[in-house]
This record gives sequence, C-alpha cells and structure tokens, in this order.
Amino acid sequence: MSPENWNDRARRAIVLPLCALGITAAAAAAGTDTTPPLDAAMERYRAALAQDVERTVAGAETLRARIAARDLAGAKQAWLEARVGWERSEVFTGGFVPDLDRDIDAWPNGTTGFHAIEARLFGAEQTDVADETEALVRNLATLRTQVRGTTLTAQGLLNGITRLAYEVGESKIDGGESRVSGTSIDDMRNNVAGIDLAWRTIFAPALTARDGAAAAEVQHRIDDLETMFANQDLRHLDPDGLRAASEQLVLALQTAAPHLALSRPTLE
Repeated sequence: MSPENWNDRARRAIVLPLCALGITAAAAAAGTDTTPPLDAAMERYRAALAQDVERTVAGAETLRARIAARDLAGAKQAWLEARVGWERSEVFTGGFVPDLDRDIDAWPNGTTGFHAIEARLFGAEQTDVADETEALVRNLATLRTQVRGTTLTAQGLLNGITRLAYEVGESKIDGGESRVSGTSIDDMRNNVAGIDLAWRTIFAPALTARDGAAAAEVQHRIDDLETMFANQDLRHLDPDGLRAASEQLVLALQTAAPHLALSRPTLE
C-alpha cells in the first residue's frame, strides 16, 4: 500500500498540534447516544469491499489467461482492470492484512506482485511473468478469504482511511506509484473513491448525527480531492495543492474521531 518511508516532517506537522487538544474519545461518547451503530455499517462496507476485491481477482485471472496466450495487449488491459478494485480496497488492506498487502503491491521497489508484472508488461513489453502472475492470483484469492473472515473495527477502518488520504498527497504525487504503465493518476483517483466509499458507508451517518459540521467538513475535503483528479493527468496536477488537500482531509478525520468515540488516527 505505502512506500517504505513516510514523510516525517509532514506527519509531525499534522499530528502534534492535534495531540495538544487533549479531547478523549470517552468524553465524546458520554451522555445519551442516538447515533446509528457502526457495526451494521461496517458489514455494509464489507459487502462493497468484497465486490471490489472480486473485481481485482477477476482481472488477475484474465491477466493469467492473457499471459498464457502471450497476448501482450490483452495482458496490459487485464492488469489495468485488476488495479481498479485493488486501489479502492486499500482502506482495508494496509491495516488489516499488511503482509499480504506488501506481497501484492510493494513499491517503489516492487519485486513481486502488481509492480513486478507491470515492469515486464509495460516496460520490457514482455509476457514472461507467468510465475509472478500465478503468485498474484493466489495472493488475491487469499485476500478474498480475508475480506470475508476478518473482524472489522471502526478504529482500524478510520485509520485506513486517514493513512490512505495522507499517502495520496504525500507519497504518490512524486511521480506516482505506477510509473512504468503511466497510470498513477488512476491509482490515486481510485484510492480517493475507496476513501469516499468507506467514509460514506461507515462513518458519515454516525458523525452527522453527532456533529453535522464535522461531517460536512470531512465530506468537503474528500470532494476536494475527487475534484482535483477529475479530467486530469499527472503532469497537470498541482503537487502542492494536492499535498495541502490531503493534509486537510487528514486533519478533518483526526478532528472528527472523538465525535465517533474513537481515538485520533495516526500515520504510523
């Protein structure tokens, strides 16, 4: 999901001022609570997440078939299709199945998974990645099982949303993740779509019931990111603007957390 090194300076700039506020989740949860429960919302999210993972598995299986047929153009298209569901799923994968996440999508030094295959298909224009593709299909099948059976937690999913929001603005903007295929803009666009899906499905109704202004602020920041990626390519993105928008979303999520009786998500 994420590169090997975080931007420590940017992380401290976000986290330290918020820590000084000292608002506890317990205090936010005190009193009468008519908030919609998060458990049912998380199960609705699981169903949507499972659909995205199925899309990724199907794309990888098509990729395997096109590789076996030595169909370079078909293999490239299947790789692109598999990436859509994967990038939308990273709210879950980075925090709940981190080892599997690394096997599937390690970067920038990807020797296995999507990016090892990308280098051969799009860089070398070769289809000699049968073993790597078989491993990818196998790991994605394991992910499908994990999505169905893993206990979801509200804290873990809020952490996943926040870290992915940070990653989009801090790590992926500098040349992007999928540089060889030239599809980094799609990676980021699908990341934000996954953030929006998780936020709207799990947290937005509960936060709206407790603090409508905080809920509106988070959604506004998500919408800002989506707008930045609409009809754009990586060359025309404003890196400073994207970084600022990403950090503003992180701040909004961290500020919202106590209203949901959750701890402020960190970037660790």
